[in-house]
Amino acid sequence: MYINFKFLLSVLSAVLLLSFVMPIFSFEPSGGVLMLDGEDDYAILPLAEHGYIFPKNTEAFTAEVWFYPKSQPEPGQKDIILSQQVVFGLSGHLGSCRGWVGKKNEVCSYGTAHLEGGARGVTSASRVIKKDQWNYLAIIFKDSTFHLVYNDQIVRGQKRAFMNVVAAKLFFVEQFNDFFVGGFAEDKVIINQFGALITRETYFHGAIDAIRFSNIARYDLPAELGTSPFDPPQRFLNDEHTLALWDFNEKEGADRFEDTSGNEKTLIGMNGAAVMSGGDVGNLEIRPDRSLAITWGQVKSELF
Repeated sequence: MYINFKFLLSVLSAVLLLSFVMPIFSFEPSGGVLMLDGEDDYAILPLAEHGYIFPKNTEAFTAEVWFYPKSQPEPGQKDIILSQQVVFGLSGHLGSCRGWVGKKNEVCSYGTAHLEGGARGVTSASRVIKKDQWNYLAIIFKDSTFHLVYNDQIVRGQKRAFMNVVAAKLFFVEQFNDFFVGGFAEDKVIINQFGALITRETYFHGAIDAIRFSNIARYDLPAELGTSPFDPPQRFLNDEHTLALWDFNEKEGADRFEDTSGNEKTLIGMNGAAVMSGGDVGNLEIRPDRSLAITWGQVKSELF
């Protein structure tokens, strides 16, 4: 039997080339995105007006976000993507990240859930993602079991029956109990009993395309502990189980972000947090020596 080895070699080369250039998954935002400069802007949903997103005794839930990080935190700091009963963020504690942050475009992401039941505590997991591209993060909780999803992977944790519902109340200093996106109204500094700085919560630099909170555990969950493949949703849709959904599809420059679930949880943009075109995320460069007003002026002049 005659085999054309030159032809076979060319086919194998083409397959290998495609495996290097084709991404594991891709995502493109629809409509607008929330753009955050990483300096002082954020969005807030006041607790006094709206309460907590998850009601008391919520036994199953999903919180998920599509986001585009433009930079990574300084060592010893954490950048907040969103924070209340669940927290998503980026960590500058690279040594504690599950997975090795070894390349310039890699960053440590984490998800945390505040839980209670027979005991009160937090469950958290961290994984390496890439900046300057769209990423998906989700926390899914069901049957006292915490799952973290990062892009196309889902991590199932141990079942902990003594923490079987979401925390109905957070015992932070009052100004940190609101629901925040992009950072707190003021920096949150944690000091231990020896007066040492443990970590400093700062601001997220990048874009957010959509955030959804649900009162069910969405998607097929793995039966075994550990990491399994996952197919991230390209779009968040509203249904009867949606508690809040922000898609940031308001007009360019808007700083009030409607909750398209119909539950009227309107996020308020502060210090310049606003909507911009999703297609321009990769082109926006925030420079620390330039004010936000100048940067937005440049963006608008380029768009119009």
